[in-house]
Amino acid sequence: MTQLDSYITNSIEEIGQTTWDTVSAGRPFQSYNWYRFGERVMANAKPIHVILSEYGQVIARASFWRTDDEPLARGLTAALIKRWPLLICRSPLMAAPGWSLPHPLRADVLEEIARIGCHLRREERCSLLIFDHLDAATARAIPRTIQYSFDELGTILRTQQWKNCDQYLASLKRSRRRQIKLNLRKAKELGIVVTRHQTVPDLDQAERLYRTLEAHKGSERNPWVRGMLENMSMVNGAWLAAHDASGQLIGCLATYEDNGAQQLTHVGRDTAQYAYFALMYDSLRLGLERGLHTFYWGTGAYSFKRRLMFGLLEDNSAAIAF
Repeated sequence: MTQLDSYITNSIEEIGQTTWDTVSAGRPFQSYNWYRFGERVMANAKPIHVILSEYGQVIARASFWRTDDEPLARGLTAALIKRWPLLICRSPLMAAPGWSLPHPLRADVLEEIARIGCHLRREERCSLLIFDHLDAATARAIPRTIQYSFDELGTILRTQQWKNCDQYLASLKRSRRRQIKLNLRKAKELGIVVTRHQTVPDLDQAERLYRTLEAHKGSERNPWVRGMLENMSMVNGAWLAAHDASGQLIGCLATYEDNGAQQLTHVGRDTAQYAYFALMYDSLRLGLERGLHTFYWGTGAYSFKRRLMFGLLEDNSAAIAF
C-alpha cells in the first residue's frame, strides 16, 4: 500500500481552482465555484478542506464543516450542538457528500479520510463526525463508524437524452402532458403569472413566504436561506416568483446551478396550489433552456415529481463517529 500525503487548509483559495476542479471531475455541486459560494454563505461555519495526494498527484478531496447551526437538528439535539458543535463532511448548501473520491472506490483513501476526520473532530472539540447523503454501501465501508438512515430520499431527473423542453414533454405519457396543460390553464385562469429574476427584489418578502411554509411543514429553521438568496449570482441562481391577478406574491422558489445540474429549493407559497405547479414547471423549463442535464429537487411531493419522471436518490445513509 502506498503512502498518501495530506494537505489541510481552512480556505479553498489556498488550494486553487485548477487543482480543486481536476479532482472534482465535473461532479455536480462539487466545483470550486460552488464551495466558494458555500464559504461565503456559511460564514459562521468553519470549513476544513483535506487534499490527498499520491506520488505528487492529487487523487481525492474531502471537506468538513464545523457548525453549531444544523437544520436537521431538532429540540434537545439543537441545543446540545450549540455547546458541542458537529463536524460534517457534506457539500455546502446541498444534500450531497462533501468529497470527491477516486473511482473505483479505494479502501485506503476512505480509511485515510475517516482517520483525518476523527482527528479533526477531537481537535475541533466537536461532539460528532458525520458523513451523510451517502448510499448504504459507502456508509458501511467507512471504518470506525456507525450507520444511520434517514426516512426521506432525494429526487433526481437526468435529461441528457432530450435536446430541449419540447422533446422532454413529448416523452411524457399523454395523461401527464394533459395534466400539465390543465394545471397551467388553471393558473392562467386565476391570473397567476410566473416571472424569473437574477436577484431577489424583496428579500424580506421572499424569506417571509419561505418561513411561512417552513413553519407549516414543521421543519427546523434553515439558517442559510437569506445568505443563499443574497449571493445566488455566484452560482447562476434564479428566483422565480408567482403573483396573482392583484399583483400579490403568492409563491416563489430558487434554483442554483453547478456543473450542469440544478438544485431547486427555498419553495415558499401560501395555499395557492396552482402557483406551486406553475413555478415547478417553469423551473424545469428554465433548466432545460440552459442546457442542464441533471435536476435535484429534494425530498417530498413524490407523486408530483414521479409524474415528471423524477426518480429517487439512494442517498439517505450516514456514517457517524463519536
